[in-house]
Amino acid sequence: MTERKQELRVTLSADGKTVYVVGMILEGSFHKFDAVLRNAPDVRVVHLSSAGGYTIEARLMAALVRKRKLDTYVEFYCASACTQIFVAGRQRVIGPLGEIGFHQAVQVGERGMAGKVRPRTDRKLTSTTVFGINGNDTLRLAYELAGVDPAFIDKALTYGHENMWLPPADELLAARVITRQAQKSELPDPPGGAGPRDAVRARLLESPLWQAAMARMPEIAEDAVSDVWRSANSGLTLREATEAGRTRLIVAVTRGFARAPDPLLERSLTLYANAARSQRERGYPACMVKLGTISLANSPEDLAFQRDEDILAGDFLLSDERVAPMDQTEATRLFGREVVPRLVDAYRGSNTTSGKCRLGYRTFEAIDGLPKKTRLKAYRALLSLPGLAASE
Repeated sequence: MTERKQELRVTLSADGKTVYVVGMILEGSFHKFDAVLRNAPDVRVVHLSSAGGYTIEARLMAALVRKRKLDTYVEFYCASACTQIFVAGRQRVIGPLGEIGFHQAVQVGERGMAGKVRPRTDRKLTSTTVFGINGNDTLRLAYELAGVDPAFIDKALTYGHENMWLPPADELLAARVITRQAQKSELPDPPGGAGPRDAVRARLLESPLWQAAMARMPEIAEDAVSDVWRSANSGLTLREATEAGRTRLIVAVTRGFARAPDPLLERSLTLYANAARSQRERGYPACMVKLGTISLANSPEDLAFQRDEDILAGDFLLSDERVAPMDQTEATRLFGREVVPRLVDAYRGSNTTSGKCRLGYRTFEAIDGLPKKTRLKAYRALLSLPGLAASE
């Protein structure tokens, strides 16, 4: 795996009226933003394209937006800490496919990994309070200063950082998060982006996996195209965004694997168990992604795994052969009896993001190590567990 740190890009439009903020909001982002605004007296709009980052940096950036009485605009995506800046706008507009994402703030550990959530406090904050405050209190105050509906705020701060809430535009409007939704794009795209959605879609459909997904699950595939388009215009390269979109397709396909015939199920278990062993031997590199860092598969073994996974997913999608699903109660009982006892140690260390990731890999190894007569049945049980299998 190769890693790239996402650097925030802050640029001024040619007419001096729009500031583009693209990428992760990390240490030093406020100073970049402030430096551009100091030399831009005619700025009226902040165009935001960011998956978030540090709440303290976003809080300072939001203070500048309020001070200058600027409008905010999201054509693609603004989530997590970015929402603080967005709601600071006087007029807050999203484009036709724009999304605003909410979740709880989490602490970032010494290694840059997402950690635990700090619970809400009763501390009284003001618009000038900056340092030494709970990230979730920071988010709550930002939304309160914007006049967002209290019930919406409460709901937004119940979502974990691994489970982003993306409310529809009508709900955002009713809660006073946005002032309106544009019917068409109102500003030029940020410099250095991936371009129009149709162009991104055409590139993706060069892949057999995307072709199969578009043929057999078009709604999910089109949503994944939109995700790639947003991400590729929000600080990621097209390749990085495509890898994230591909992951969404793979997850959607594997949710139906509980009904795969035995030969496909055998291929699947062998593929993932071998990948799990490789990850363990290399120290689980896929589980060590830091905040603001993007990892791409570049090693021969990782690229070979992705190729085989794409082929497997495409074969399943294009096949009409299915078996009866396992009863979820039976699946839970079987998994608890055969697999869970082999994972006791892994469960003890699974309270962090990286720990959950390692647990997932160890689960494949545990199932693959079962006796032949129960091995595939236990794997089908895993895929049939409540919350994992696709609903009928």
